[in-house]
Amino acid sequence: MRYTHQRYFIQEHLQETVQDGGIGYVDGERILVREGFQPIHFPRHHDFSFTAKLVRLLFLLRCWWGLPRHSIIVFQYPLYAGMNKLLLSALRLRPSIRVICLLADINGLKQGDAGLLRREVHLFRRYHYFIVHNEAMRSWLLRQVPDAQTEITGFFDFLASPVQAPGRLSGEIAFAGNLYKSLFLEQLPQVVKAQPDLRFRVYGPHATAAMQNGPGIRYEGVFPPYEMPRLLQGSFGLVWDGDGIEGADGSMGQYMEFISHHKLSLYLVSGMPVLVYARAGSAALVQQYGLGIGISSLLEIGEKIGALTEADYQAMCRNVQEAGRKIAAGDCLREALTKLLARMQRVKA
Repeated sequence: MRYTHQRYFIQEHLQETVQDGGIGYVDGERILVREGFQPIHFPRHHDFSFTAKLVRLLFLLRCWWGLPRHSIIVFQYPLYAGMNKLLLSALRLRPSIRVICLLADINGLKQGDAGLLRREVHLFRRYHYFIVHNEAMRSWLLRQVPDAQTEITGFFDFLASPVQAPGRLSGEIAFAGNLYKSLFLEQLPQVVKAQPDLRFRVYGPHATAAMQNGPGIRYEGVFPPYEMPRLLQGSFGLVWDGDGIEGADGSMGQYMEFISHHKLSLYLVSGMPVLVYARAGSAALVQQYGLGIGISSLLEIGEKIGALTEADYQAMCRNVQEAGRKIAAGDCLREALTKLLARMQRVKA
């Protein structure tokens, strides 16, 4: 590889087969390529032989030595490959090279692991430039890294074909995701019993028996991510996680307060207004752009939907279609990246 450009990213996902939330990482790298960033991809990625490790070490040395002064390197956090982590550590010895951390997940918060979170914060303090999900994540990061320079994407981009046909108001609700993280789904029969007009369609892998069977619940199975927008059915998409139906229970429930879910982007690209936990990191965006309804408990969904008119719902659908077009075009990351690069250019000047 010849290093003749000024902008690069550490590639870790483009070559992988993905399902569920991993599609957000892949689309992030696709957008970086589109914006003129050159991939840094270690050879023989899945080969753990001595020879392959030696080849990767030589690649790292060439990369460290060959990257031009004042280059900009973007990486998505978390990184998993050891050589990618080692390269970032080595680049600290090249102070003219600036690094942007695209913060996709914070595993210590996600898993409720205080020790892991301390290690992550220690790592974040090595960097100065960040792209984060939303204002809640930015506020959290600035408490940990007070001098961080940040831009916000708002939503994960999802490079699928957007659905532009408006839906009709009903009590039919879709939920999509990696279902092992969403144990509240096992309590949906209680939600339906209390609100008989509701019906749930559940999509995704790792469904337990309790998630697949019950009054008012239909398990739809697993589909390729980019096909999901045209297959998803319902009047609303549910943005909720954790163990309980009446609040943010468990580490995944609490993590909602800091992130913009990829499932939120899926629903919007599907043309579907959302029901979102009122304290979720994305709730302010949903309210700001008129994309759905905030809820504090799944037991209040029926009342919230019942208060809407068909005209209210169609207005939401129009807002959702506009947001979905932006997300499907990759504009969220592109705009945040453009703003951050302009700020970095002013500092350099």
